[in-house]
Amino acid sequence: MKILTAIGLPMVAAAILFSLAPASAQTARTYRWCLMHGGPRDMAGMVLCRFETLAQCMASRNSFADTCYINPEYTARRN
Repeated sequence: MKILTAIGLPMVAAAILFSLAPASAQTARTYRWCLMHGGPRDMAGMVLCRFETLAQCMASRNSFADTCYINPEYTARRN
């Protein structure tokens, strides 16, 4: 029991400390390409910005009304 406590408590303390890291230390991923659904009414206007390449975005389209475009946040972070 003492061994479990000696090993377990430091691990729990480390997990708590890492989870309390400031948000600035955690970098959010910004993808280059976004997909805007323009098809059925239930998906109209829905935007997914999670594609690295234009080919990935184009492959995820459901209809010809869906549009791929460069993520404005991605270009703003590069400048």
